[in-house]
Amino acid sequence: MGVRILHGQCSAVLYCSTTDWAFGPVFGDTDTHDAEERAELFCDWLHENYHVDPRALEDSALESKYVEFCRLEDELWKKKEELEDVG
Repeated sequence: MGVRILHGQCSAVLYCSTTDWAFGPVFGDTDTHDAEERAELFCDWLHENYHVDPRALEDSALESKYVEFCRLEDELWKKKEELEDVG
């Protein structure tokens, strides 16, 4: 059980598979990545940098982390692509 991603047409949201409750931002597709990929990257980034489950954050804290993620997103994709090229 844990955080899952619901992916629809051009958007994705996080939900808790334990409580069946959606939460957090709505991720949209971009020119280079679909919404589900963006939601996955956000969850990975939260875990790697803050060691936190997004379900544990208050709405305002989750919003702050999402804003921070959006500012860093292009850089995060570049790092991910570099790691994939090496591995």
